[in-house]
Amino acid sequence: MYSQANDGTPSGTPDPVASPLGQILENYPELEACVDAPCRAILAHCAETAFEPGTILFQESDPCRNFMWLTEGTVRIYKHSEEGRELTLYRVNPGELCLLSINSLLSDRPYPAAARAETPVRGLAISGLDFQRCIDESAGFRRYVLGTLSERINHMMTLVTDVAFRRLDLRLACLLGHLFERSSGEPLRCTHAQLARELGTTREVISRILKEFEHQGCVRLERGRIHLESEQGLEWFGQKNA
Repeated sequence: MYSQANDGTPSGTPDPVASPLGQILENYPELEACVDAPCRAILAHCAETAFEPGTILFQESDPCRNFMWLTEGTVRIYKHSEEGRELTLYRVNPGELCLLSINSLLSDRPYPAAARAETPVRGLAISGLDFQRCIDESAGFRRYVLGTLSERINHMMTLVTDVAFRRLDLRLACLLGHLFERSSGEPLRCTHAQLARELGTTREVISRILKEFEHQGCVRLERGRIHLESEQGLEWFGQKNA
């Protein structure tokens, strides 16, 4: 992930309690074994940056000038169509790298999606030039970046497969199952429009499928909430014709 002020430089002030490098290694523990002298020297000069929930960090085709190590919060990466539909590509949390940021910095191309802070976000930013210096001068850092990208690529391949070959009701059932698992079965506080943005469709289509789920006794719908009625029924929807 990356961030930039209006003048193209990282925003914010350093944390006086912990060094920038210390904060990065605390949130990215696997990086510690890869940090060598060139990498350490560059990462020691990161600048702290922060964003409020709902902040659009990047619009599609924005230039990518900096790279951010996320230390707090969640950033949603998504594509949107001319008709206003959205599709979530992935989320970035502390300890994770943004695949599209790295691609943009290394290829000198604009960011190909949009990024939005879902929660309060804090991180430590280095310039794109410093990121490329780390790649060029630090073999350990280069191995770390290439190694951690594989998980993101696998996730993207799964997303492409789901969008291309799986029916929307199956994808929605799987998404609800995942969300209910995270909430330990508690009602989901989400709207039909939010689910539509996750899956790249319209609110009307999601509402129609949810009504079918409710008719089958899998969920109970309430304004702004979805209650789990039958975990087994929802699993059946997620597995049929998969």
